[in-house]
Amino acid sequence: MRSVPDRFRIDPTPRRADGEYMAHARISTSHSDGSECEIHSSGDLAGFDAREDAIAYAENWARRWLDARFG
Repeated sequence: MRSVPDRFRIDPTPRRADGEYMAHARISTSHSDGSECEIHSSGDLAGFDAREDAIAYAENWARRWLDARFG
């Protein structure tokens, strides 16, 4: 898998719900004036017992999403 181009940022911070960590990813970039622009927000992807597992899943999902659209 290729690395994410520098112009994109991935925020894989999970949310806690019903005793598990819900993986989701927020993908953003910056405008030329420095303001942030959201590219995509995944919504809930999957639930995990471990926070680290939710983060890893969301990061991988976001990288695949970016590769499919921006190659």
